[in-house]
Amino acid sequence: MLIINGSPLKNGAVHAITNRFSDGAQDAGQQVIQFDAGLDPLPMLSVDSNNQFQIDNARLNQLKSDMVKANTIVFSTPLYLFGMSAQMKTVIDYMQFWTKELHQEKTAVLIAVADTDNFDNVKSEFKEIFDDLGWRFGGQVLAGKVTGPDHLRFYPEVAYELGNSF
Repeated sequence: MLIINGSPLKNGAVHAITNRFSDGAQDAGQQVIQFDAGLDPLPMLSVDSNNQFQIDNARLNQLKSDMVKANTIVFSTPLYLFGMSAQMKTVIDYMQFWTKELHQEKTAVLIAVADTDNFDNVKSEFKEIFDDLGWRFGGQVLAGKVTGPDHLRFYPEVAYELGNSF
């Protein structure tokens, strides 16, 4: 299982909820790899002098390899203006170059945290991504009305239970 975390906040709500999901998955016997795209963001897409995308560096190659190997991929992101973080969007942007390798049987999970309870845009975006790659939807934790790590209410336990179901 690969968890991709797109939160730039070190001790924020996204990390707390994602870590509980990971705990549940590990307690169920899953091997979990975490890729931190939030605190250690990937470089934004760029082109060389020949107008060719630059998509070859060691960290990017490791992410691609981990994604190809994983049976389950979890995308964890805060919402900013109803959409995923820029750090998560950068991961998604790179995935367009790997669709052939990623188009295989996988399960995908969405964890999203926001101070609102409107997740329509991010759910729609990820549904399109998962459908395009032929991935099975494995569940979601949509933590709404969360204003910080001290206001998580029941969401960490929901995340734990979903992780433990794998």
